[in-house]
Amino acid sequence: MEHCRYLLLLLLSLGSAVQAAAPESADLTDRLAACNACHGARGEGMTGAVYYPHLAGKPAQYLFRQLRAFRDGGRNYPQMGWLVRNMDDAYLQAIAQHFAAMPPRTRAPGEPVNSVDAALTQRARQLIEDGDTARRIPACTACHGADLAGLEPAIPGLVGLPEEYVVAQFGGWRTGVRTAQAPDCMAGIARALDPGEIRAIATWLSVQVHDEPQRPAAAGSFLPPLACADLPHAPVQP
Repeated sequence: MEHCRYLLLLLLSLGSAVQAAAPESADLTDRLAACNACHGARGEGMTGAVYYPHLAGKPAQYLFRQLRAFRDGGRNYPQMGWLVRNMDDAYLQAIAQHFAAMPPRTRAPGEPVNSVDAALTQRARQLIEDGDTARRIPACTACHGADLAGLEPAIPGLVGLPEEYVVAQFGGWRTGVRTAQAPDCMAGIARALDPGEIRAIATWLSVQVHDEPQRPAAAGSFLPPLACADLPHAPVQP
């Protein structure tokens, strides 16, 4: 209860601070201090915050699109929607660039190297590294990079995301609660996976934390196999 009260105060303070137009300075550290309660002091994520992803080091265009989706109804999370409801695109771009410039999430000193059941690992890695051609499910690495650190300009890294957060996002795509610009490739993938496969992927990703910072691959380093929003992709096979 105390945490909820503290978070509410932070949200109110941030809400009052962002009613103005886009900031004159790119340094938003003080204005975005309220974000620390859920996303960590530098956007690196918080241990035990199961529904809040890390933001640091993700592509700025990806972060901007997510913020805009919260504002415009493409993503349904009332707290975030309330926070960004009066922000224009310039302000959202500044926030995205702020967190994109932060060092990507890495394993903290003393953080344990967790493992998961061998059978679950095998199931997850088959989908993550190979996909399932029979169901037209590409490997996660085909879009998010061999190290799953993402791809500029707008494909995020996946490693170290909280398990329940990943499950919740897949659930949102499966049910249509979460949507993206057409063609919405993730919605199709989510619906092709069964709940057990989603849980396996989420569990495996949650324990894959890089020891050294891994930035998203440069734009054009490779072409994802699916048409997804307006992002560059390989020619779609019939």
